[in-house]
Amino acid sequence: MLINRIIKPDSNFYKQLSNKSKEFDYFMNWNPLHWFGLWCMVLSGFNIIKGSEDRYIFWDWSSGTIFIYLALIIVTIWIVVTSNNSKIPKIINGPKSILYFFILGLSCLIFGSMTESIHIYVFNYFPYLMYYFGILFVFSIQFKSDIDHSLSILNKNKRLLYLFIASVLIIMSSVLGYKLDDPIISTISTVYLPFLIVSIIMPIHIRHLQRARMYGLFIPAIFLSIRYPWFLIPLCSLFFILRTYHYFRYNTVFPTFAVDIE
Repeated sequence: MLINRIIKPDSNFYKQLSNKSKEFDYFMNWNPLHWFGLWCMVLSGFNIIKGSEDRYIFWDWSSGTIFIYLALIIVTIWIVVTSNNSKIPKIINGPKSILYFFILGLSCLIFGSMTESIHIYVFNYFPYLMYYFGILFVFSIQFKSDIDHSLSILNKNKRLLYLFIASVLIIMSSVLGYKLDDPIISTISTVYLPFLIVSIIMPIHIRHLQRARMYGLFIPAIFLSIRYPWFLIPLCSLFFILRTYHYFRYNTVFPTFAVDIE
């Protein structure tokens, strides 16, 4: 992180900015980390339409429209409005949460696709929904903070079950995406699968799940950006805003691709 080399934690300027950063604590209550996932789902719906028109679409800056930008904004507003609603599930913990996430994911896909067409591509949604649920199961493996502030797995019994379900979903997503001739979701799922396999076969360690979480979001974001490079603008903006906030607020680098080694 470049900014931590320019502004050191022991400097007076850092202390001033650290005090100032407290004014933005409300921002984290809006669940900005959830924005990445639902943005990708909305753009995936958009991609289904664009991909059906031109399978070989690549790095198309002109592909963005006012409607897809508006769809991304509306989904962001939805997350902000519902962020403090305790009745809305945050992880998969039962049939009601599964139904909620299914409706939410499907709605994002349909919403994104209808910015370009009034048609609903039912079968094309399924591989994206499978990947979406695979990631949800990984994020539903909860962590806890120990006395030394290190992280550990809260419920190790659920870990293997959730990873197995996620792996099956990701494999199905890859195969179905290939059958539907969708190079984006089939490649995303295939590239992500090894992270789940490592988490299953290797000795239990928090770092494997940390990688499975972060790359579960990073991989689809990057592959979608390869087709729609304008998507990098909101992605990178939010990423560096969050890193800057956490650095000045807590003297930590987050979000990050680093994992706990100890």
